[in-house]
Amino acid sequence: MKSSLRNGVNYIKHAFSDLLFPRTCTFCDSGPVETRSYLCDACSQSIRIVSHPFCIQCGLPVPGLALQSEGVCGRCLTAPPPYHRARFGVYYERPLRESLIRFKFSAALHVGRTLYQILLEGFQRHFTGSEFDLIVPVPVHPKRLVRRGFNQAVILAAGLSAQTPLRLDRTSLTKIKDTPPQVGLPKAQRVANLRNSFGVQGSINIREKRILLIDDVATTGSTISEAAKILMKAGASRVDALVLALRTADIVPSVSPSES
Repeated sequence: MKSSLRNGVNYIKHAFSDLLFPRTCTFCDSGPVETRSYLCDACSQSIRIVSHPFCIQCGLPVPGLALQSEGVCGRCLTAPPPYHRARFGVYYERPLRESLIRFKFSAALHVGRTLYQILLEGFQRHFTGSEFDLIVPVPVHPKRLVRRGFNQAVILAAGLSAQTPLRLDRTSLTKIKDTPPQVGLPKAQRVANLRNSFGVQGSINIREKRILLIDDVATTGSTISEAAKILMKAGASRVDALVLALRTADIVPSVSPSES
């Protein structure tokens, strides 16, 4: 009874709020919109899901797998990553790309409600809540956190945690080295750039846990690989990764190399 009353009050509250402040698209500001994701039809249809064929371990699209729905890429066969599997939600293309940049660098935090809805849909396509014990966001270095004021991966992970039974651990994995931005670097340099850049404080929280690692954007997966390696060294029983957006080689960054 109390639950029904509370749901009714929330419905009236949100309906009244929408009447006074009509929802507009969080990507292009057109409106009003009625969808849960706060996107207009055009922006919603512009989003491309990362779907098969992709490597079943690293999650990256592989042309050689085009004739089959599942398979492991050559890189994972010769040098398996430290995580169990990685998955990517959507492609890093406009207008999502510009909206994510505004979210990260211009503190457009209202965009986050759309982004973690997209992340949730990616989670539901690839994982189940029973597979994991913890959600762990990829951290940023304290210096960058001070400059930006927030960690976008924490906001995305918190949104996912609120809509699943999974507990959020935002403090155990830390960034101990302020690395240069990854944008524009070749694969080998990305790996070298991130080496020994993460640490774990309070490994008791990580030990024997099945962890879902969360990040906002990836190109080659170097960041999630390094973070997963540190978590496994700290005693995690398994690490998987879910990244909101996959940046592909043919996409030219629309901001300066400070983007990361």
